[in-house]
Amino acid sequence: MDILIVDPDRGVQDYYRRLLESEFRNVDVRFAQSISEAMEAVARAPCDVALTESRLPDGEVFEFLKQLAERKIPAIVISSESSERLIVECLRAGALDFVGKRNIKLGHLAYVIARAVLEADRWLEILNFSASRPRHEEFEKINRRVRTFLATERAELARAELERKDPDAAPTEFTEGQTYWINYLYLQLHFPGSLKNSADPRRFLAMQDKSLTRLIDAGAAREGRLWTRKEDGCFFAFVGETETQALLAALEMRANLNILNLTLENLPEPIEANIAITAGQTVYREVKSNIYSEALNLAAHMAINNPARNVTLLTSDVYEKLGSRARKYFFSAGAFEGRQIYKFERIA
Repeated sequence: MDILIVDPDRGVQDYYRRLLESEFRNVDVRFAQSISEAMEAVARAPCDVALTESRLPDGEVFEFLKQLAERKIPAIVISSESSERLIVECLRAGALDFVGKRNIKLGHLAYVIARAVLEADRWLEILNFSASRPRHEEFEKINRRVRTFLATERAELARAELERKDPDAAPTEFTEGQTYWINYLYLQLHFPGSLKNSADPRRFLAMQDKSLTRLIDAGAAREGRLWTRKEDGCFFAFVGETETQALLAALEMRANLNILNLTLENLPEPIEANIAITAGQTVYREVKSNIYSEALNLAAHMAINNPARNVTLLTSDVYEKLGSRARKYFFSAGAFEGRQIYKFERIA
């Protein structure tokens, strides 16, 4: 199956690719950021189905849907907006289905795509029949008025959202099934083996809990959300474009660990910690164990399975979003599970 995804946000590409490759066998996922790129792509090689955002940088989605229909390509709108009027207008313009981007669900999206492909021939017959019927003379004039009303409504909703809250602020609550861009920070503590084996078990657990709590406080101070706490590690989520905040939290955790090692008495060897930062789209679930996120899994693997010790690591997509002053402290650490990673090193 060949799927073309049209979305101006480059950040969603890995998310869509991994999501669709996990749901379909032998799937080829292509991307375009605009209508013009999409039309060039289908001119070179037709696709089985197109998934498109409703806000596109070089034109209205309604005209784009019409162009896809003319090329006999079924289209599904996956939109960051989901007003009732927008849904209706997209379906009238030729979309086979409409999915709110914040409500993407793993199994559900796969069924929507499969149904669209199976329905394509019948859908084209319906469109052809509709096009063969003459329209009333006043139709185009009234249709333009409806679309103008929709454009005004969308602008008003956007202004109201800006007035309601800071557009860069992270949500105060997560909503089940909604999609968020999250920077994950995974902290994995490594205690000396001699300490584990020789200390009184209760004393060791108390020290472990105290150490982890102190480092967790540093993450919370940087607006990180503690998602999961284990005996010797934890997950933090930083929502939105918060790469710098995640990095500062990691550095403060590292500083607090250094202080902790100086103040703990009778410590045979220093406590070490691996910290990993990744980023990606995530469909939120109240039950954290049900969350599907390649970025979350990668952060855990980097912190737990990386052979290096006492390191701060991040993926290339996080590295590239940091400012130049922050990037100079990171150096290439090669590939890990197929992803380029960077390692923090102090510079004299």
